[in-house]
Amino acid sequence: MKKKTLSKLRSIIKKERDFVDLKPYSHNIISLTLMQIAKEYGYEKANKCIDDFELENLGWKKENVNVKEKDRQ
Repeated sequence: MKKKTLSKLRSIIKKERDFVDLKPYSHNIISLTLMQIAKEYGYEKANKCIDDFELENLGWKKENVNVKEKDRQ
């Protein structure tokens, strides 16, 4: 399977953000996309998406990067 670019993944979040609590799957799509970004590009990039798209206002929480990177090792 071809890996999606970070830009493409961010565009998915941007598109779905306005539909959280309006469409049934937007919350799940954003959560799965953030998990994919964290796995493929790192937790810093996923946290940046949370900041850039103001997702904390909608209930998402940033991950502690130091703890997660330590767990990977």
